[in-house]
This record gives sequence, structure tokens and C-alpha cells, in this order.
Amino acid sequence: MARQTRSSSGDSTPTFFPHNILQDPEKEMCSFDNAHLLALKTSGIFPEVTVFRPFDREIRSDMASNEWLCFNAFPFTLGLRFPFPDFITEFFHIINISFSQTMPMLWRVLLVLDRIKNAHVPELSVHDLPLAYRLRCHGSCIFLFYSTSSDPLILRATRNEEEWKSKFFFVKRSSIPGGAEYPVKWLRKDRI
Repeated sequence: MARQTRSSSGDSTPTFFPHNILQDPEKEMCSFDNAHLLALKTSGIFPEVTVFRPFDREIRSDMASNEWLCFNAFPFTLGLRFPFPDFITEFFHIINISFSQTMPMLWRVLLVLDRIKNAHVPELSVHDLPLAYRLRCHGSCIFLFYSTSSDPLILRATRNEEEWKSKFFFVKRSSIPGGAEYPVKWLRKDRI
């Protein structure tokens, strides 16, 4: 069982609470080390005042924290920046799902739809998503979209990424816009 880590101030308030959801936690241990964090900090992808938590191999992506918010590195490889575009932010606020429990294909679909909205269909809304996609839970409470038709709206979005589950990091909620509004606990499939 994963340990509860304490806040850096030394008080007895736990910083992380394990969900114990991951099917293979050893395989999904963090590989996004301090060198990756430094590159991320200097990239301008997050606001300059963002506080990143130093690498800790014992912290898993399915650990809840009132102080820290987990991000997968994958969406930023697509060119996204934080705060995310309004369409993507609205999706996460409506569904109330954690960033770290989303598969790469979900990010691809949201990014393409956001670009379509901005370039061609300004009235496109997150509420239109069920016309083309359904949200599905896929092991360890990880979510993806599946197409509601035999001809998917967005081709090649289902391609997987190697080791995406182990590439994650935490930022201090109070250091990013809207950080306190994002969920603390992972959404479980029986709650969706």
C-alpha cells in the first residue's frame, strides 16, 4: 500500500491520499523526473508563477490532494498550454474528471474539436459531444471517448502513446488559475 506523504511544513496533515485504483501501480510509477520538470517550467506552457512539486517516485497519479493537482504530460506534447482553451476547460468542469485519468485519445479529440470550433463552428459546444462520442471507463478508472457511429468523426485519434501513464507531474493548486475548482478525487465509473 502506498504511503501517505506529509506536507513539507512537517505538520501532521497528509498531502496525498491514495485512491488505490491503479491496476498495476508499480508499472505506472512516475518517470517524469526533475529534469523534465525544469524543461516544462522554462517552456512557458504554464504561467510563470506556477509552483511545481519536485519529483517523487512514490507519488502516483491516482493520489488525491487538496494542495496539489496532477497533470499528465501528454496534452502538452500536442501543443496545449495551461490554462487550457475554454472548450477543453468546460469539458472538465462539466464532467468533473481529473486530468490524470484521461487517455491520450480523449485529449486529441478535445483539441481537434476546439480547433474546429475556433476556425469554423463557433456555436459548437461541449454539450454537442454526445452526438459523436460517449465517455467510457477503461480499466483503473481511466477514461476515453468511443465513437457513436461506425465512421468516427476524428480519424486516427485512438492511437496510443508509449508510457503515457508514467509521465505525470503535480502543480500547486493555488498557483494556477482555477486550481481549486478541479476535482480532488478521481471520478469512478459508477459515479458518471
